[in-house]
Amino acid sequence: MKEQDMMLEMVKDHLNYTEEEMAAFKTNPRNLEILDKVPELLNTIFEAVVVEAHGCACQHQVGQKIMINGDGSIASGRCPEKICIYLLQALGPIVFGAQEFLYAGLDPNRLRFKQVGCFDIGVKCGGLGHVTVAFTSQKQNE
Repeated sequence: MKEQDMMLEMVKDHLNYTEEEMAAFKTNPRNLEILDKVPELLNTIFEAVVVEAHGCACQHQVGQKIMINGDGSIASGRCPEKICIYLLQALGPIVFGAQEFLYAGLDPNRLRFKQVGCFDIGVKCGGLGHVTVAFTSQKQNE
């Protein structure tokens, strides 16, 4: 079995696709192109380190790390017990951008704007608190 065929079978199993859905997946050239990047994606971990935190209801503290697997899932065993949903919402676009860099063969650490924060503006501006994180990408086997 060719490597691409093995990757397609893995995708089908992982996403629980029917034969019809898999046929639709294969008709999009983009999907076939990114298959070669799947091993690198699965060997990547994204790290969001809290660099500022004040007034956070979830009690985020400077230095805490939120770890996100290359596929976009939270690495729950490597994260604080509580993670603010509003902070996760802010991380979505930067994780998407980092994945796009990987698909394009670029280093996600080359993203230019790598700090994001929750949308709460803090008590001085009429909110409750605010958390800012710095984003990086690492290989899991390093």
